[in-house]
Amino acid sequence: MNDTPPGFTLLHTLSANKRHITRLAWTPDGAALATASYDQTVRLWDIMSGREIRKLIGHSSSVFAVAVAPDGHLLLSSSKNALKVWRLTGTGQSRTLRGHADYIYAIAITPDSQTAVTGDFDGRLFLWHLATDTPTAQVAAHKGRVNCALALADGVTAVSGGAEGQVRFWRIPDGQLVDQIAAHKKEVLALAQSPDGVVVASAGQDGRMQIWRAADRGAVCGLAGHTGAVTGLSFAADGRWLASKSADGTVCLWRCADWTKIATLPEPHSGTLFAGLAFHPHLPILATLGEEDTAVRLWQLEGDVLL
Repeated sequence: MNDTPPGFTLLHTLSANKRHITRLAWTPDGAALATASYDQTVRLWDIMSGREIRKLIGHSSSVFAVAVAPDGHLLLSSSKNALKVWRLTGTGQSRTLRGHADYIYAIAITPDSQTAVTGDFDGRLFLWHLATDTPTAQVAAHKGRVNCALALADGVTAVSGGAEGQVRFWRIPDGQLVDQIAAHKKEVLALAQSPDGVVVASAGQDGRMQIWRAADRGAVCGLAGHTGAVTGLSFAADGRWLASKSADGTVCLWRCADWTKIATLPEPHSGTLFAGLAFHPHLPILATLGEEDTAVRLWQLEGDVLL
């Protein structure tokens, strides 16, 4: 690709059909990547061969979110009303958790793999005890839909991003509001935490990103480098970089040491507000959505070039 910036090497392009892919999630060992799609499926791809190794069928509408438990045993995916829990070993059959009344746009799982955080179109946030498939809390979290969720590394705090531009912090397991930030002028579309747990990044429909201290929610800085909504955020495993995906058709790479933009990768965007990207959990490999979000590209990043 002639417009590929220095330091990016394409490893694989993953494509099943021409339906939009929404969110991505790596397995904890980094051997496979899960993709959620408008085609009502979740697919698992082998990183070494770039081939599809499993297709999870069971949703009856577009799948908007996917997450893999940190212990590697469970995968969660969501569509309209339905939160499905899949075992990554064995038969592959799923169980369905009911409680949401509309589309579920956000899923996060706590570091101990015991609690799931989910958010929906109606602005409600659920905390689920995965051992019993029961909610420990249900809260009216936002005015408008919950677009993204995060479970912090402390294991006792959930974060949600809403349509009114607020980022809110909730106590696990009872769902008590801990703090809130007026983060963006428009919808909050993505959240990410640095691997060391020190900062949280938020991104919005306003095209901006904000960096916050996780401990006290104080502002670190704002990042401006996109001209469209920012729909995806991901930190590199070593904390060196932050990647952002935007409806302006680019993926930007930011150096976390000084929050400087160091590379811009063209990736045509579908325009949907649900389109992510994800760094490998151990290696300098970035999974992005390309071809207007109908394919996944796996990029090897070269640290000695991306200074």
